[in-house]
Amino acid sequence: MRNVLCFVLVFTLSLAVACQSDDNDKTANNNYQNDSDSTTPPGPYGTDPQRPPGRDGSDTNSLPPPPKGDDTTPVAPDTGMADTSIRDTQVVDTNAPGADTAIDTESDSHPINDDGETADNCQLNNAVPGYASVAGGTTGGGFDFGAAVTVRTSSELASAVSGSEPRIIFVEPGNYDAFSPGSNKTIIGLRPGVNVAAPLKISRVENVIIRNLAVKGAYCATYEECREGDDGVYIGHGAHHIWLDHLDISDGQDGNCDISRGGDFISISWTKFWYSTKDKDHQFSNLIAGSDNEPESVGKLQITYMNCWWGQYVETRQPRGRFGNVHMLNNLHNSADSRTVHGVGVDMALIAENCVYNTSDKAIFTDMGSPRGWLGTGNIGTAGGLSASFGTVFDIPYAYTAMPAAEVEAAVTAAIGGAGNTCAFQ
Repeated sequence: MRNVLCFVLVFTLSLAVACQSDDNDKTANNNYQNDSDSTTPPGPYGTDPQRPPGRDGSDTNSLPPPPKGDDTTPVAPDTGMADTSIRDTQVVDTNAPGADTAIDTESDSHPINDDGETADNCQLNNAVPGYASVAGGTTGGGFDFGAAVTVRTSSELASAVSGSEPRIIFVEPGNYDAFSPGSNKTIIGLRPGVNVAAPLKISRVENVIIRNLAVKGAYCATYEECREGDDGVYIGHGAHHIWLDHLDISDGQDGNCDISRGGDFISISWTKFWYSTKDKDHQFSNLIAGSDNEPESVGKLQITYMNCWWGQYVETRQPRGRFGNVHMLNNLHNSADSRTVHGVGVDMALIAENCVYNTSDKAIFTDMGSPRGWLGTGNIGTAGGLSASFGTVFDIPYAYTAMPAAEVEAAVTAAIGGAGNTCAFQ
């Protein structure tokens, strides 16, 4: 009898450990193989030594960090449009008569603030942009907003987002616990002040739309505590066709919004990434793929960031990635603490188009080891290398409207409809 009881106890403990490991998405984020902004203990300028790992896999992390803003990584010279692969028919001149801005201004459902001002980019029926719009598109819980469920408590929210049945959930302002949505959900914060505790995990699901929330991570003090902690938002383990719009993501312990392990067809629009304090040792905002050895991500991680804002106290990863095709469109980077903007790693290609880089970085692209290429076009700002190109990039498979770069900062920082939890729906 004693042997039977011991066997049952050991089996139960083993099962609990296995379940915890399977549910811990940090295995996707913290396997930082040759990741130069992650593995080095904090130094006088943080944890990023500003050099990529060697292409042969050699570790350069023992090198001392240079002064902030100094990029010691050689960046390919600006030789023009090397295999730009941007099709001329996709970029629409917004100043042209009759230009299609991809915003439906005829809708009767406009966000409105207390003064009666509306924001066209905060309509309930805004079209899904970017990579989330292709390969079948993203519909979330559908388009019958009259059938939406309205929630006001954490328990109501957790119940509404569960399962895979299509459902639209309206969230009233208030404070909510962390949640993980099921497939086929549209989750919309009705007004500013919808505050969700991190982590928001989007894992092993498909067809999810989340709009107009603020997600904030818990404080972490040390480098190791932060690195082993939760992301503000995590997308991965095969999650696909995901649209995040008008989120305010701050103080993620490990990252603000990391994407890994085969996440695909993802669009992140009008979202603000920032930190409320400098009193932490891991202000690394957005990581794409957690390791050079992540076979499930090969050919995936197709991501659009548009009209997003990397702001206060962000130091690195805006984003830093591997494997994916990443389109940066009309984004604002203006952190005074920035020291690496786009870290382009193994088998990754990145296009930065009509963005604003008001940072002191000497180059917006950093070679993190064996990238496919990068391209800067139409960018403005105080950083260097705004029009740099290297290697080959990719064809952008969706139509879009590029806002003139001179208009980006005002649009992204607008109090109504700008990046963050800034929408108000009637």
